[in-house]
Amino acid sequence: MENNKKKIGKILIAILFILILLFVYFAFLGGDKKNPFSKPEEKVEEKTEQQKYEEMKAESEIIYTFDEELERNREWSEEDFKKMAANFAERFGSYSSHGNYENIVQSKYLMTKEMKSWADSYVVDLKNNSEYSGEFYGMTSKVFVSPEIENFNPESGQVEVLVFTQRFETKETGEESVFNQNIKINYIKEGGEWLVNSASWQ
Repeated sequence: MENNKKKIGKILIAILFILILLFVYFAFLGGDKKNPFSKPEEKVEEKTEQQKYEEMKAESEIIYTFDEELERNREWSEEDFKKMAANFAERFGSYSSHGNYENIVQSKYLMTKEMKSWADSYVVDLKNNSEYSGEFYGMTSKVFVSPEIENFNPESGQVEVLVFTQRFETKETGEESVFNQNIKINYIKEGGEWLVNSASWQ
């Protein structure tokens, strides 16, 4: 019985000694070898420039819902036009090489018939005369200062707003640049609705 206890004791000491050796090896001498007792590292996938652009664009988009009949009949204030112009500027000024000119196409419902005609011609011209290099290119516009009303004459059916935007340019290479650019937006009342009749980058 005494001998069995001694044997068990020796075995436990031997196991403990082996565990200590393994710990020392993996902790200090293992080099690049992975520690079997450590948790596996979680892989973090690096986002592409296009994914970064899409996220930035999504953050800048504002969706407005309203009662069309109520909006048509109510009295509009300068603040209403400032908000509307800011929303249009961010949408109109954000696009990418993979977007198929959606910034213009998806903004057409905010435009007068005259500007819709310009938009259609402009998109056709871009498709026919612009060569796609295959590299990603994106532009995101964000309003950073409250717009200014340059002409407020709703009685005559004309309002002009100057919007101040900060524009973020992203390229496939990861190169990024930021610059400020203003856009002048002219509204006229057409069919009982206030619509964009022109938008000019300054």
